[in-house]
Amino acid sequence: MRIVLMLLTALLATPAWAQEDAMKNLPGYVDFGQLNALFGEPSVEIAVGPTLLGLVASFSADEDPEVAEIFKRLDGVRIKVFETSGTDAGINASAFDHVGKISSSLSAMGWESVVKVTEPGEQVRIFMKINGDLVEGITVMAIEQDEAAFINVIGNLNPAELEKVMDNFEIEIDHAADD
Repeated sequence: MRIVLMLLTALLATPAWAQEDAMKNLPGYVDFGQLNALFGEPSVEIAVGPTLLGLVASFSADEDPEVAEIFKRLDGVRIKVFETSGTDAGINASAFDHVGKISSSLSAMGWESVVKVTEPGEQVRIFMKINGDLVEGITVMAIEQDEAAFINVIGNLNPAELEKVMDNFEIEIDHAADD
């Protein structure tokens, strides 16, 4: 059984907003603002705090011990994915402006911009909150014609491990990493 199925079962028992609220004071947390006002209802919404991540680590220890160790070091994972096909240019312009405002805010708070892609109809921003040798948070914001994704991984994480975390949530960010 995939880790995602176990995670979704646990999420049904714990409201996502409660997990989200518990993460707000953590150093790697990013406030994405009112995404639903720009994009409507998300097609994917995940907010998992340290308790559920510990359960996921326990469940996955036999299947993939390396991933289980990564989950033990995390304080939270937040993912919102929106389908954007059929939106008009005004909504896209507002969405791009919103990502720009979040990017400016993150830079002002000491987050480091590690990826910046701006192409017609596409924008990708990846930031890391680094404290000494530790990465306290990684944030991915990606908007393209068909989809907008906002990802915030909170906790002690090596940037190279981000792909393993996202694979377990069945979120592909390869297009962002390749650009």
